[in-house]
Amino acid sequence: MKKILTFFVLSILCSGSVFSQVEDRFAALNETNVKLYAQPFATAFGTAMNSAGYHSASVADLFGFSISFQGMYILIPDDQLTYSPSLPSGYTTGPSATIFGDKGSAYAGPAGYITTPPGVNVSAMPMALPQISLSFIGTEVMFRYLPEIELGNKGEKLSLFGIGAKHSVSRYIPLIPIDVAVQVLYNKLEITNLVESKNLAFNAHASKTFGILSPYFGLQFESSSLDLTYEINGDPLSGDPALQVDKKVSVSLDGDNSFRATLGACLKLAVIVLNADVSLGSQTTFSGGLSFEF
Repeated sequence: MKKILTFFVLSILCSGSVFSQVEDRFAALNETNVKLYAQPFATAFGTAMNSAGYHSASVADLFGFSISFQGMYILIPDDQLTYSPSLPSGYTTGPSATIFGDKGSAYAGPAGYITTPPGVNVSAMPMALPQISLSFIGTEVMFRYLPEIELGNKGEKLSLFGIGAKHSVSRYIPLIPIDVAVQVLYNKLEITNLVESKNLAFNAHASKTFGILSPYFGLQFESSSLDLTYEINGDPLSGDPALQVDKKVSVSLDGDNSFRATLGACLKLAVIVLNADVSLGSQTTFSGGLSFEF
């Protein structure tokens, strides 16, 4: 698989870059340990996909249309850079790198050595997404989409689809001094024969306009899941019986992201809107975007 994708693909979905670097390393992990190794990515990717769904609670009373490009920067906590692998009886465990960590480890025991792979050695994950929104009489529908993108010579293709719906609540409350809205988001990313990620979020958010500046705040409940498929190339000399024979492994894991609070502001200059915010949850996320609103 390609080690370096084009800059465009990297900036749109860095998950392709991460997995292009570690796909072969999964083969050195049994089913239990691959879950521990990939868990921080499931959380980070779910956090990113559930981000940047709004930058204002105002929804057009008649008709609106916007095109935007939203970027996210997810900080990976130190405690998500390592894990303690599950080892057979007679082995003493110790820390090893997760997918975001640095160095792997080797463990000696009665059946020989067991090695765990290194990570990509990063403490943050950037990501960017294009999205289009249509609004009509207080309701907004948002779409995220990428056609299939070829990742390498093994047949892997990356695709993305996302949809969201937002409705103004403040339009039913006379004389309310702020805009209030509720929103639901669903996103799915797939890399064929390797990974499928599904993400769901519900939020309520409010904003207040002061001329060209609109601060906003939101509370969100969310979930994410990651289905991972890989092949173990059996090594008869491995100290782990689960790694001694060839087999295909499929695992499912849930992200640790479940709730976040978001605070930010947007600046509207004619049809151009700039926004920036920070979200506090299981992983801290900084988001920013450029929108063209009509």
